[in-house]
Amino acid sequence: MHTSPVVFPRVVRRLAVFTRATICVLFPLLWLSCHHSEKLDLTRLKLPPGFHISVFAAAPNAREMAFSPGGMLLVTDTSDGTVLAFPDARHTGHAGPAVPVLSGLDAPHGIAFHKGKLYIAEINAVRRFDWDEAQQRVGTGQKIADLPGSGGGHSTRTILFAGGKMYVAVGSSCNVCVENDKRRAAVTQYNEDGTGEHTFASGLRNAVGLTVNPKTGTVWATDNGRDWLGDDLPPEEVNDLGARGGNAGWPYCYGNRVPDRSQSDDYDCSKTIAPAIEMQAHSAPLSLLFYQGEMFPPDYRGSLFVTFHGSWNRSVPTGYKVVRIKFNDKGEPQGPPEDFISGWIRPGETKKGKWMGRPVGLVTGPDGALYVSDDSAGVVYRVTWSPP
Repeated sequence: MHTSPVVFPRVVRRLAVFTRATICVLFPLLWLSCHHSEKLDLTRLKLPPGFHISVFAAAPNAREMAFSPGGMLLVTDTSDGTVLAFPDARHTGHAGPAVPVLSGLDAPHGIAFHKGKLYIAEINAVRRFDWDEAQQRVGTGQKIADLPGSGGGHSTRTILFAGGKMYVAVGSSCNVCVENDKRRAAVTQYNEDGTGEHTFASGLRNAVGLTVNPKTGTVWATDNGRDWLGDDLPPEEVNDLGARGGNAGWPYCYGNRVPDRSQSDDYDCSKTIAPAIEMQAHSAPLSLLFYQGEMFPPDYRGSLFVTFHGSWNRSVPTGYKVVRIKFNDKGEPQGPPEDFISGWIRPGETKKGKWMGRPVGLVTGPDGALYVSDDSAGVVYRVTWSPP
């Protein structure tokens, strides 16, 4: 499983009395927190000609992001249980001091604005808040849906509004197992007010990213494949969940309907959702976004961007970048992923080496710039384009 330091925030705090070395030896699942990232150096980051990257805001542990109706960026911090706002009233491309919006939350990850209200997906619930743009603050929150609580592995909860429904992605509790809670390893559909819970798509081991394909109107999701099948299996996936959802196959199938013989000898994988895009194993794809802004050149509009958080158990590290997949006018992928932003890890780095950052979230700003969060470097980047 693609575990990161933010997955077990309360465990880490309770282990504060231990030395870092003790934690690394006794708790291998916290391996990533035992490694030190390098100092951020933007000159190391490589982008296509005409694209530029800068630091928009310092945001420790930055995860998912959303722009308010008035154009202010809000960011979740899963580790500290907070939501911060980053105003840029003068549109300088650099945020002012962070404004605390919420605190004391239980591992908040997903964030969305819908019909003027702010929605936050904590580890065990989705909450809705009134939003005061002028005062940059929220009113009293209301729990509108229960989610599986802590326990087991993946703890992120991602939220998406599309087609008059609310979708919430919850990862599995394990590497490979049969879940007892149908909401785990699945995308659950709700009415906008949290009622009408319905399993929309199952068999998704860890679908951290959710978005809508603007051409097809369907929900698309990333999926992190299982571990311990080698450096190159199973492929990471982007899935088109279709109009009615379905079963993506985990734990019995992986990749393009390939049976996982360690789990079953007779499971029929032919009826499961096949991946729309396959990517390098252990890249840890998190967020995905169809670019609909007007700043980037026409060739980039409608492209799908995906953040790769990076491997933790591959003999040669992979990921640690943002990739782009071209799409045609019908909303169909055209060709394999290509690097869009790379350089957070040095070429030739070893498994137990260092990285400079780990991209997580993606959002398009009102100005058409692309914003990328980084929970390792503790920043939000702003990516712009101008004629080279």
